[in-house]
Amino acid sequence: MLENFLIKVGELTFWLALLAGLVGLVRYGRLPHSLRIVALLAIFDALMELSASILQGLHLPNLFLAPFILVGELVFAGLAYRWALQSPAFNRALPWLLGLFCTYALIESLLRLNATRYLVPLQIIGNLLQIGLAGLYFQKLLNELRVERLQADPFFWLSAALALYGLGNLFISLSSNYLLAHCSLPLQGIIFWGVRNGFNIQLYLAYCLALCLRPPQAQPLGV
Repeated sequence: MLENFLIKVGELTFWLALLAGLVGLVRYGRLPHSLRIVALLAIFDALMELSASILQGLHLPNLFLAPFILVGELVFAGLAYRWALQSPAFNRALPWLLGLFCTYALIESLLRLNATRYLVPLQIIGNLLQIGLAGLYFQKLLNELRVERLQADPFFWLSAALALYGLGNLFISLSSNYLLAHCSLPLQGIIFWGVRNGFNIQLYLAYCLALCLRPPQAQPLGV
């Protein structure tokens, strides 16, 4: 029963990733520049889900994809938020942050080529950066108060999903050693596959929503 449920959740995650990638592909030419990068992010995640699924179907290890997925997601998200935030300070810091993170990810991956677990320190840093991107956009919204209809703002939904995705995966990463040492295999499966895929599902849904919304014209409240 539990195994079937986790398989169904995994299949739902896979198909939603493909749907988000397809939406990004179809909508790409009609999107502003910032959302075009979000479309590329959705397409990237769809390709990674497809690659992981193919490798799993061939009974080949796919854990080595995790660092590439994390780096790719952060690069695309960082570039998208560069346009959304329009912050000179962020624009100056972004190349350094991405460069340092990519270098660290490469070193960690080379040192642990035969790893059978997620690279927890890399995952934690990546999750913190994702949370930071979402937090910066929320700060921008609060400081400027220029968007009257948050429900029509694509980056509001993307930031909410990215914050939940980052926080959820951060909790799993921080507790992974304890879970592996002290929890039963069924509980590990629920958390590592069921709960983690739940965070993926809401992120892919946010991609679809953000790519289908028409960004509102920003203006001071009350105007």
